[in-house]
Amino acid sequence: MIINTFAQIKIMNKKEYVLFGMLLFLTSCVSKKDIYYFQDIEASQYENSFKFLDIQPGDILDIQIKALNLESVKIFQKPSSFLPQQQIQNRAVDGYLVGDSGTINLPILGEIDTSNHNTQSLALSIQAALTTYIKDPTVNIRLLNFRVTVLGEVRQPGTYTFYEERISLPQALGAAGDLTINADRNQILMIRNIGGEKIHRVFDLTKSKILGSPYYFLKQNDVIYVRPNNAQVKSSGLVGNASTLVSILSLAVSLFIVITR
Repeated sequence: MIINTFAQIKIMNKKEYVLFGMLLFLTSCVSKKDIYYFQDIEASQYENSFKFLDIQPGDILDIQIKALNLESVKIFQKPSSFLPQQQIQNRAVDGYLVGDSGTINLPILGEIDTSNHNTQSLALSIQAALTTYIKDPTVNIRLLNFRVTVLGEVRQPGTYTFYEERISLPQALGAAGDLTINADRNQILMIRNIGGEKIHRVFDLTKSKILGSPYYFLKQNDVIYVRPNNAQVKSSGLVGNASTLVSILSLAVSLFIVITR
């Protein structure tokens, strides 16, 4: 069988080898339209306004209450056991966890219902309730465990925690190291939980239409999956990676040199 294989290879003339090499090169080429983001951005008129996220059970809130009289708000200040450089990363430990019923418990005020509130509206509600006990209080609230999972053809897949609520799809992909050259930029899948129901949307990053999408800004626990492109899917069945392809080509060249001598 091996002898017959060598005999068949020897029949191929030099033109056929050159043709084979050209075809291999051409199939590996990728055009700009497959790579560039937002290619029609110059003609785009999309706008997108950001809305603060509704608070959900399981969220961890950092609630900062301040006033001119420091003693009057001291009861709301939780002592931290972390060093200053650790406080940003570990503030979630001292935050207020929103329970299954959508409530948190604050000193003096007791149980607070966070349902139908975002961080801004809840801050105003707590601030109004505190005026009975504190003169001119100010309340600032931020979400501490805003998480997004990015999977697939990105350089650093994983789950990322952000300390701001205004995170867009491109920002999340940037945090994951951007798409690899093997990513299908026309097939970016987003999975989102809305009212206990899983929904999904597919986006094309080569088009600017996404800039006006209501899914452009991410929500808590969104999952983004970047699918591999067709070339990567096909190559995964033929050759596992680039080094394997190089090895096969090297072997083919070596056989060609041995046979034609």
